[in-house]
Amino acid sequence: MVTAAVMALGVLFFLKLLPGRLPLFYSLPWGERQLANHSQFLIIPASIVLITLINLVVSHELHASQSFLKIALSLSSLITTSILIIAILKIIFIFL
Repeated sequence: MVTAAVMALGVLFFLKLLPGRLPLFYSLPWGERQLANHSQFLIIPASIVLITLINLVVSHELHASQSFLKIALSLSSLITTSILIIAILKIIFIFL
């Protein structure tokens, strides 16, 4: 959650250096459809918060004897956060 807040602040900090439209939707056909404005670029930090909260709630609801599942949920949150941080950094560093 802290990483998502730091990432959102970083995006807001770099807004002056970044162009008005950024490549974000790579699954769409090449061209104008892949581009997103700055407010849409905050989807990535919001996704990190949402995934982390869901995993925390599910982990909290699990019985204490299901420690393996709790660790798996924590690890999946960490991996997802890492992948999304790398994605946003790669997009930002294209333009810096």
